[in-house]
Amino acid sequence: MNELSDKLQELGLSGREAEIYIALLKKKEMTAPDIARITSVTRTKSYEILQNLVKKRVCNEKYQNGSKVFSSVEPTIAIQNLLAVYEEELTKKKVLAEQVREALAELHRTKEHKNEPLDYIEVLSDVKQIGERWMNILKNTRRELLAFTKPPYATSWEDNLEALAALLKGNTIVSKCIYEYKGLSPEQLKVFTASLEAFQGAGEEVRATEELPLKVVISDETTTMLALSDRISLRPSITTMIIDHPSFAKAQKKMFESYWANALTLEEFKNMVANLQ
Repeated sequence: MNELSDKLQELGLSGREAEIYIALLKKKEMTAPDIARITSVTRTKSYEILQNLVKKRVCNEKYQNGSKVFSSVEPTIAIQNLLAVYEEELTKKKVLAEQVREALAELHRTKEHKNEPLDYIEVLSDVKQIGERWMNILKNTRRELLAFTKPPYATSWEDNLEALAALLKGNTIVSKCIYEYKGLSPEQLKVFTASLEAFQGAGEEVRATEELPLKVVISDETTTMLALSDRISLRPSITTMIIDHPSFAKAQKKMFESYWANALTLEEFKNMVANLQ
């Protein structure tokens, strides 16, 4: 059985997804609590993994007597679906890679025609300076503000909410943000959900996803503010780069749009949290 699980992982399932799919093959239908009883996956985590299997089209879901019931897709069709999902993701990555390549090539061409230093790139590591610079970018946005939000935070959620509400009030600025919820406990998820509702109430379009690759803000398709994980420890870093270049900003916007399309809306996220209770 371990060998079968390993092969499913090579086809695109995670270890837990493979374990649950194999369990579903053994019974006609099961609920998330049923899954938790016969696998190593907790009841809380099983809801999320089952939804992933539904998205990958190897698992069916339906409502029965007020509860969600899950069943396996027939293996031949499931494998075809996994391959189709892989091909779709590969196509998206190829498109994104080409867009990024063009943007980076433009940056390179720009450099070749300039003798001055790269004064459109700014690096900050002081928390106070990063917070001030972020607020400056926020207040000077005129058309569109896109963001990935994840720890660590240079400014408090309360300060961000106040500044965002002031920016959006009476203006036609489009503000969209995807929030990471990885590692939050059930109690923390409640507070997190309330915060998302507050930001949406202020006029921001919000979505949530389990994990984001980096922290990034894109203002008016011109200015990009981003922080990457430390290469050695792989931990989130507060060190931040600000790149004032339209080509780079547009490439980052394409990445944002890809994640936005797959992230949970606020209502979908609230339903997921409710199912975890």
